[in-house]
Amino acid sequence: MIRYILIAFSGILLLSCGNDDSVSTSADGNIQAWLDSTSISASRDDATGIYYYADSLNPSGTQVSSGSVAAIYYTLSDLNGNVIASHQRSNGDSLIFKVGASAVYPLGVDRGVTLMRVGEIYNFILPPEQAYQDLTSGAINPNLIAHLEIQVVGVHNESDLFAQDIVAIDDYIAVNNLNDTVTNPLNRVEQFSASGISYKRLSAGSGALPLNGDTIIVDYSGRFLDDSSFGSDSGFEWIYGSNDPRELLTGFEFGVSLMQTGERALIMIPSSQGYRESALVVPGFISGDLVEDGIIPDYVTSIPPYQALLFEITRVD
Repeated sequence: MIRYILIAFSGILLLSCGNDDSVSTSADGNIQAWLDSTSISASRDDATGIYYYADSLNPSGTQVSSGSVAAIYYTLSDLNGNVIASHQRSNGDSLIFKVGASAVYPLGVDRGVTLMRVGEIYNFILPPEQAYQDLTSGAINPNLIAHLEIQVVGVHNESDLFAQDIVAIDDYIAVNNLNDTVTNPLNRVEQFSASGISYKRLSAGSGALPLNGDTIIVDYSGRFLDDSSFGSDSGFEWIYGSNDPRELLTGFEFGVSLMQTGERALIMIPSSQGYRESALVVPGFISGDLVEDGIIPDYVTSIPPYQALLFEITRVD
């Protein structure tokens, strides 16, 4: 059973990242020694202890700024040149995260990309305090001095990504003939322009709609627009309108507000009503370890940034 999927997400994901204001003296000395041995000239960000140097500059490119959404490729290595992980064009689409929202791990990446423009490639040498110091149960040494080569390939406005979700949901409705009441009986899709949520009744229920204070019980399955699954649960229970036992996704509870007992429905939720920026973990294979260490919430392991979601829900109370 996957219960975490209903945890609220309300804008900023606070990722833990050690003592950001105390850069290890020994790590700094090791970085300086490595730079001397390689004859690399790097600048140092005194606030964080991050060292950086450019492989490729693009003065005319758009500057990455706080609040924007950066699209990147990366290679993570140690100072001996051993590659730990990499995500390049050959591996698929670029990875995205909201800058300045503490929605990327390690947090040194968040600071680093604000020095860059689209089309540039920078190398960042991250001391443990800006890298993996908080990771105690994973495959990466928490004392690692991380060498990250990052290429910024795009900068997006968050509002544009939310708008793209709505277009993608409309396409899903069309491709799956959800407004064809012969193929998909009962009602046509109800669309709510203020939120971007779309609602398709799949089977009828009876009785009253939920009221504040009602105990609501649902079975649900969740999937992405490509119909791949990210979780399900049976008998999920909460007190409607009270945020008890925990807050729900805005779009999820809104959809349930339209349902009678016994009703089954498909609720299509843009990321603005879901997990929004979620978080990006670099590299992704340590996500489970970060959850175990309490550094990130568990939904990050399944829900990438800016993903529209589908919930097929049956109200059973």
